[in-house]
Amino acid sequence: MGFFKDARRSFLKYSEMLVDKTEEYTHLAKLSLEIRRLEYTIEKNHIEIGAYVSGKIEEGVRDLGLDDETIKTRHQNIIASRETIAARRKEIEEIKQARSAGGPADPEKAAE
Repeated sequence: MGFFKDARRSFLKYSEMLVDKTEEYTHLAKLSLEIRRLEYTIEKNHIEIGAYVSGKIEEGVRDLGLDDETIKTRHQNIIASRETIAARRKEIEEIKQARSAGGPADPEKAAE
């Protein structure tokens, strides 16, 4: 009977490890997708600024300041996206460091 208990414990242990790894890789994939989405948002805002400025030039506007509300809003979107990207990259790096150190890969699980 001891063999079956050991086998059961091993099975449960490795099943739990597999679930943890799956959750870790899913979390990393979600972070990577969010980074790509934010990079697209930055690119979109750059394009919108360029189109806006080009439109103003075509309208004959001679002076367009950086305090223009449309330009400021798009630029703030770019800055916010860059900050979020930096935070997500830091989170990915922390997960990878925890994994290489042998600790819990998810900083939230380390607190449990």
